[in-house]
Amino acid sequence: MNSCTKILSAIAGSFLSLVTIGVNSAQASNFTFTSIVNVRDNKDFFDAGGSFFDVGGGPINDNGTVAFAVATSNGEGIFTSNGGGAFTTVLKPSPRSSSLNGLAINNSDTVAFGTLGSAFEGSLFISKDGNITKVATLADFFELNNNDTLVFTTFDDLFNKKIVTANGGLVTTVVDTSGSFSSFDQNTAINDSNVVAFQATLKDGRSGVFTIKDGTITTIADNTSLFLGGFFGVGINNTGTVIFNAPLGSREAKIFTGDGEEINTVADTSGSFNGLIGGVINNNNQVAFGATLLNGAENVFGDGIFTGSDPVADKVIAIGDSLLGGTVTNLLFRDLNNSGQISFLADFIDDSGKTFRGVFRADPVSKSIPESTSTLGLLAFGALGTGLTLKRKLKQI
Repeated sequence: MNSCTKILSAIAGSFLSLVTIGVNSAQASNFTFTSIVNVRDNKDFFDAGGSFFDVGGGPINDNGTVAFAVATSNGEGIFTSNGGGAFTTVLKPSPRSSSLNGLAINNSDTVAFGTLGSAFEGSLFISKDGNITKVATLADFFELNNNDTLVFTTFDDLFNKKIVTANGGLVTTVVDTSGSFSSFDQNTAINDSNVVAFQATLKDGRSGVFTIKDGTITTIADNTSLFLGGFFGVGINNTGTVIFNAPLGSREAKIFTGDGEEINTVADTSGSFNGLIGGVINNNNQVAFGATLLNGAENVFGDGIFTGSDPVADKVIAIGDSLLGGTVTNLLFRDLNNSGQISFLADFIDDSGKTFRGVFRADPVSKSIPESTSTLGLLAFGALGTGLTLKRKLKQI
């Protein structure tokens, strides 16, 4: 349900965080974990397409189906699964598909994916009902909603960047540099009402996070107040609430939500968190995030995945926890759906002493707690290593 910064090698992806919003009741959750695919247990299946040595991904839809990519000796391929060892092929591993660059999946199991080109700008494809269609060349930073509408950045005839939508062969310019904007930065997002959220720099020097619908632009946040600029990790839900990251100082960073009228803090680095990256917000105003911790593990993408600012009470999973009979050694948050399920990538070491990689789903187990004025939320993003490049993409929230 919803996709951020491009990574050109090794594993890359997205992280999340929890927002506090006024409501009448709340749910406290723990999680069970389902293996979607992992290099140890699913090696025989994927070895049929060449030696299976890596996996990355993957966005998740509201049915709990996760899209992911595999790297084999014969190239890279794309599959979907709901767990249990059953896989649906989207793109068979092939040497021709050795530069995958992003994945998205919606509730109809339509899958969008990108490929890298010569200037880090590649082509965009959509797979629906087993048929793959090329949507655009020179496309980047895409997201997919539940109406099969894609939003992405591309270029006009003068090689100026613009944001467009595409559906059924119809490509529509959403916003370009002919007006007040001078450039568009990093990812875009789209909800089911075709409201597009994006980051941009204006010709007057300001930068910010904006939404646009039918030509009407709303400023969510800009760098004229407490924000220093450098916004990233934009996502949007069906109520029009936008989530984004912003640095505030040399070490201080926060995840925020905003709707054009007010801005709320989701999580920050004033306490135990050392780094927060990315953001996805679902239609229940839940968010989640991946984070590194002060004095956390070294050379990892994330120390844990959380649903709030308390690294203990709000932990979904963290390095050192048990997973698939092994111990987690690395984590990369990927996505969140409207049921509160979270997809993520993890490395784990088992009793053999070997480390394996897999894509997993965290399934919430909820229990009612006393009435409260706040609720928890979750957010997401993900990628693949060893030359398989993926970045955060929309699964649609």
